[in-house]
Order: sequence, then C-alpha cells, then structure tokens
Amino acid sequence: MTTPDRTTQETALEALWRRAEEIRALCGLPSLADPDAGRPPPRRDSAEGLVELLLGDLESNFRRELATRVQLEGLGELMTFAIRDPEPDRPYQILLQYLARALDEPNLWLGMLRGNPPGFTLYRAWDATEAERVSLREIDPGWLRWIVLGEGQPSLGADPLGRRKAGPWHPTPIKGDMPADRLSGGAPVCPGSRVEGVSCALSGAPLEDLVGGHRRCGPCQLGRIVGLLGIVGDADRKRASLEAIVPSLGALCVNLNLSEALDLEARFREDVIENMPLGVIAVDREGQVLAWNRSAEEILGTPRKSALARHVREIAGAEGWRDSLLRSLDRGGPEAPSEHIVRRPDGASIPVEVNAAALRDAEGTVRGAVATLTDLSNLRSMEERIRQLDRLAAVGRFASSVAHEIRNPLTGIATGVQYLSRGFPEGDERHEDVRFILREVTRLNSIIQDLLSATRPRMLTLGPVSVADAAGRAIRSLGPTIQEGRVEIRLEGADHWPKVLADTDQLQQVFLNLVQNAVQAIPGHGEVAIRARPVGNPPLSRVEIEIADTGVGIEPDHLPHLFEPFYTTRPKGTGLGLFVAHGIVQRHGGSIEVVSAPGQGTRFRILLPAAA
Repeated sequence: MTTPDRTTQETALEALWRRAEEIRALCGLPSLADPDAGRPPPRRDSAEGLVELLLGDLESNFRRELATRVQLEGLGELMTFAIRDPEPDRPYQILLQYLARALDEPNLWLGMLRGNPPGFTLYRAWDATEAERVSLREIDPGWLRWIVLGEGQPSLGADPLGRRKAGPWHPTPIKGDMPADRLSGGAPVCPGSRVEGVSCALSGAPLEDLVGGHRRCGPCQLGRIVGLLGIVGDADRKRASLEAIVPSLGALCVNLNLSEALDLEARFREDVIENMPLGVIAVDREGQVLAWNRSAEEILGTPRKSALARHVREIAGAEGWRDSLLRSLDRGGPEAPSEHIVRRPDGASIPVEVNAAALRDAEGTVRGAVATLTDLSNLRSMEERIRQLDRLAAVGRFASSVAHEIRNPLTGIATGVQYLSRGFPEGDERHEDVRFILREVTRLNSIIQDLLSATRPRMLTLGPVSVADAAGRAIRSLGPTIQEGRVEIRLEGADHWPKVLADTDQLQQVFLNLVQNAVQAIPGHGEVAIRARPVGNPPLSRVEIEIADTGVGIEPDHLPHLFEPFYTTRPKGTGLGLFVAHGIVQRHGGSIEVVSAPGQGTRFRILLPAAA
C-alpha cells in the first residue's frame, strides 16, 4: 500500500476542517476562529484534534437535544393542564415562545392544523399576540402542498394567504397521528380531490374512493402532518436544530389538539346542560350533588353554590323529588315520572315533574344518578284556564237559554201592568207601584239583552280601528261619573298608539265596561291609566292594551271567577260587564288577563291583533 505524501495529507485534513466548520454552522455553533467561542482554537495540524472537536460537538448537541426533548415533554404536560385558558391560541403561543428562546431564534414561526373542519393557524414569535387563521380553501398552494403532502419548495416567497411579505418562509413538517374524526367528521377529505377528475390536483396520484363519498390520493398526508415549523429569512444555520426538535413536537401538538377538542366538547356539554329549560341535578354514588344548573336554581329557589358538594338530603325543599333521585341511585335504573310539590325557601309552592335515572360508566358500574325537574306551573295554569273557559261556555249557553225563556214573559208582565193601571183613578198611589214594576222590568230586559249580546254575538265588522278613538268615545259616554271630579282618567301617549284589527262598536264596549269597572273600584279620589303599545313581530304582531286603576284591588279568591256571568262583588252590580268584555275580546282572536291584589289596584291586560 502506498502511503500518501505529506502535502496530500495536509490538503485532505484541511478539507475535513472546512467540512467540520460547515457542520458546526448548520448546528448553530460559533466559528472555530471566533474569539468569543469560549474555548481555545484547536490544533488544525492533526486528525486527532479534529476527531476530538467533532466528538465534543456531538456530545454537546446530544445533551442539548435531550434536554430540549425533556423540557418539551414537561412543557406539553403543563400546557395540557393550561388548555382551559379562555384564549384557545395561548398554549401554542407558549410553545412557540419557548422554542424561540431555546433555539435563540426570534424569527421562528409555527403553523398548526386545527379545528373541524381543519384550518391552518399561523403563529409568529416576533408577534406573540397575533394568530392568523386561514381555511384550506383559501391557503396559498405552496403552503397547502406542505400541509397535505409533507413536502414542497424548501423556500416559500409568500405567506399562507399568498402575500409577499416577511419572507422567505422555510417550512419543516411536524408529523403526528391525528384521529380521523378530528378532520371533517371521520373521513378526511384530500384537498386535491375537490376538483373534477381522477387524479389529485396536488400530487397527481390517482384518487381512491372512501366511505361516505370522499376521495383521497395515496400520498395524501392530511391528518398525519399536524403542523409546520420554520424560520423567516436565513434558515440554513438552524435547519439541523429544527429537524432535531420536530420529531418531539408531533405527539405534543396532537395531544394539545386533542385536549383542546375535549375541552371544547366538555364546555359544549356544560353549556347545553346549563341552558336547558329543565332543572338538571346530578349526584355521585354517595348522594352528594355534582351538578345543579340554572333552571334548577330557578325552580327550586336554591343557589348552586349552596347545593354543590352537599348531600341531597341536606338541601331544604328537596322532599319528594330527592326520593326519586335516591331510589334510582339505589336500584341502578330509571324511575317512573312522578309529580311533587316543591316548597321553595321564599314560601312559594311549585308543582314539578321528576324524571330520574342512574348514571353508569363504561363497565356498567353505577357512578351516580341524575334527575330532571320540569316546572308544571304554566301547564297547571293553562289547564285551569281551559277549565275556566269551559265553565264560562257552559254557563253562557245556560244563561242564553234562560234569558230567551224569561224575555217573553217580561213583555207580557209589562203590558199587563200598564193595562191594569188604566183602571186606577188619577192620583191613586198605585200608579207609583206600577212605575216601579215597569222600571224593574226594563232593568231585567237590559240584563237579558247583555246576556244575549254575550252568548249570541252579532257578526263582527273588522277593520283598522284607532285604539285612542275607541277609548275616548267610551270615556265620553261615562261623562257623568267622571265629572264628579274624584277620578282622573289618563290616556298615556295616545298620539302614538297603534291601530288594531277590530269592530269599532265592540271595542268601544270593551273599554266602556272595563273603565266603568275601574272607576267603581275607586272609593275616593284616584286615577285610571290606559296605555297601548305594539308587541311581537309580523305576521303575529299584537297590540297590548292596559287599563290600570288605583282602586281597592281584588281578593285572590275572587280572581278565578271574575269573567263568569252574574259574578260580582258589588251590591248593585249585575256581574255581566267583564263577562261581556271577555267574550268580545275572545271573538277578536285576542286574550284578556287581570293582575290584582288587595290595596294595590287592578290591571287588565288585553292583547288584540294589530292592523296591517
């Protein structure tokens, strides 16, 4: 074997030292000739010095990479705990800032494939507060190729939106195994398959048909490329460091993405439960309260903070419904729906329907129980309202029949009395008795006419009616009562009142009956206020009319019977005014309600269809 001469050896050794310099530059290490390198310049006249230098660099890089990987794993665990940050971008920004400091690279950037359907989010180390999101349909083709295929041009002149600024961009793919259900509901769509044809527009490979009508090419890496890491500007000196770190980022980024997805799903479930119209209460195996939503607070009158972590037996007012919950917990199955009366802390009693069932884990072990509470107050009120309307209809039919049968005899009585009075001499005191009888017959006839008007109403002539005009005419017809000066009637904002679709005369009759009733309810001086305003939206627009007085109010026992015929609390009342008003409003397709309490006045609320 021929031994190389000294000149050849020196030339080869010099070439090895230059190559070593290049390798150190790729690893981000200072030049050997740099006086600030922190070590004396090595001897360049022997291979032993070169080997020693490279081994030292290798050991240093290995230790640094190992430390970085350990720190990345610890950082990933910390960020998993911090994933519930209100700012969903925060964990990725923390990761990027850590990498920028570890690599001493202020121009570092991180791009993540996030969301369902997926989009690309770009984070910049030099602008930690900003995150730019781009859908895969709008992203620059050069970037899309890296995301989908994991390869492309090593240097991109434009940003993800195709804008030529702050470049060039040097991407390195971050590989991971993203579950398919995180992308487009289970079957990730290859972006290159969105165009017509049999080949992928990105890779050129044939497209394969997938379940659900999706297509995908063989080289497609969508879902296996979870992000991109790179540097803006000169990236050669840090390329080796990036390639060394990227393998550690794949699992970390997948875990962050999955943690974010789980957190979003958990928050969604919490929001669903919190905003349910039913009260939701859940307990663990020991009967301690774990969940108590807003509707449960409203129905039971017990704040969430007073119920959580307490045993359900310790909660006031839980008698009845809690027994269903605990039975389902003991028996490990659902309980039949049951109704209970809940007594709230404020003294109110509310009917509720309780449905309870046991909660089991994946192995079938009972872990707790859940109950839903339905407030039946509105349902019971509606049922009572229907029963009241049925009673009103039945009484009305009966009253109509009786009125018809009485009317004819009254006419005969009046005629007979008048005939008999002709035989009385002038000045006979019996003429006064006859006039009394005739007045009573006239009064009875008036009552019968009111009954017939309510039970056998005439056909309505509907049209746009000014509420203010109808109320004004009714008030003028009550002139003698008002002129006494003891009751003031105010039409509040009448110039702006809307019109209703109604029969003018019938609406005036409603105002007449209700205002007269309000005036008679005020024993001394007082006032009656009438208001009107539009409610609802077309085509279901309504006009709300309110008539409120400052009278004595109505006892609770009387309220359910106010609209029944002949029901009155006044000695001289007929009990037909509210009955007639109720019937007229109903025939107009409206509704009438009353709110009152002793000593607090009375307020009638009428809803009528608005005029177009």
